Amino acid sequence: MSPAKIRSDVIKLTVLSDKKPDYYFIQGYFLGLGLLPDIIMPSQWQSDLLGDINFTTDTELKYLESLMENYNNSMHKVMTEDLKMPTKCSLSKTDYRDSLKANMPLPNYCKGALQALKFIDKRSLNKHQKDLLTSLNEVLSAFSSEQAAVKKFADNQGLAQAYKKNYSYFVADVLYSVRFIENPSWTDEAAFNEQFAEEFAGEHHNDDFAGKVLDDEVIDQLMEAILSDFTPSAFEPIAALLELFEGVITEQYIAQNQGHFWLIHETRPYMMLRAHRAQINALQGNIQYAIDEFEALWQLNPMDNQANRHWLMNCYIIKGQWQKLDAFLADFDSEELHATASRALSEFHKHGDSSKAKQYKKQLKQLNKHFIKILTGQEKLKSEEFHFYSPGSKEEVGIYLNSLGKQAWIATEGSLFWLRKK
Repeated sequence: MSPAKIRSDVIKLTVLSDKKPDYYFIQGYFLGLGLLPDIIMPSQWQSDLLGDINFTTDTELKYLESLMENYNNSMHKVMTEDLKMPTKCSLSKTDYRDSLKANMPLPNYCKGALQALKFIDKRSLNKHQKDLLTSLNEVLSAFSSEQAAVKKFADNQGLAQAYKKNYSYFVADVLYSVRFIENPSWTDEAAFNEQFAEEFAGEHHNDDFAGKVLDDEVIDQLMEAILSDFTPSAFEPIAALLELFEGVITEQYIAQNQGHFWLIHETRPYMMLRAHRAQINALQGNIQYAIDEFEALWQLNPMDNQANRHWLMNCYIIKGQWQKLDAFLADFDSEELHATASRALSEFHKHGDSSKAKQYKKQLKQLNKHFIKILTGQEKLKSEEFHFYSPGSKEEVGIYLNSLGKQAWIATEGSLFWLRKK
């Protein structure tokens, strides 16, 4: 069935329903269903989406087939990490309000997603999952109407654009953390764990781990201890665990699963260990080693739920690898704070206080009013540990600084003086 036929039939079906949802509301609703930790049966979501339907002919009944085809296509997109909104759900680059009038595609899509996400029982989520879901709901709510957007963004067009461009990252975080973290359907978990346990026991038959089954609880305990250590003393236990993981995560396994490694529950400790090793090396000044590691992790998971891109961009700047930075930014279409700061530094390095550099500085002010003041010492952060942030917050700047952000500006001669200059 062609996409045009499916769309036509779905629109005809909505006309017959009580609730008469817009086509883009339905697309957003299906996206929301794809993020749920548990599958909702069609008999449940169809009534929630459409209400009662009055069928009078067999032809009208067949419209349901198109709806289910549309649903299946949407679920396939979620599973293959195609998380972008439909093309029509665009945001005006001149005035975001123009895209958020009543019954326009973008607000209808967001309303649909918000409605489907109400199926999630938040009592079943841990704090991290709740935080991620709250962030996604915040983004969707901001674009659900013109009034909501004005309340969120006021006259800050740049902040609205940043929220919209980074929407897929908010979705991906919820997808991986809420749906897949406890539902590892991408691999044979039992076989993986059994093989990993055998590898671990075989490698450590003379130590304290002899004969112990390495279950999730043991792995979690080891990971917690290692990931809390940001000193070189963590290198040895990281290497030991990675050696064991690599007995299972072979080159063939990587080739087969490259691109969606974070979706696979069993490979997450492996990804986390490699990223932590790269971060420690970066903090110790081994910048090139860190770059190589972050680049490899980016290939394994281009959606980058670990935010390795933040470290990678700053490492490029510190090493003066401007061509690699520019190529990365060209391929990475985002207006988040970290990317905009990197673009500003690249432009200032090449052309000084150019009109384009000034524009980037203006965008930084729009994206986060605290950024320039904190970086230039006019504002202080109360804490040095940040695990969660909202765009535009002080915590966002804290995370930027913790990924070598200040070092990147220091490495670019004159940039901090330029940043403070009005």
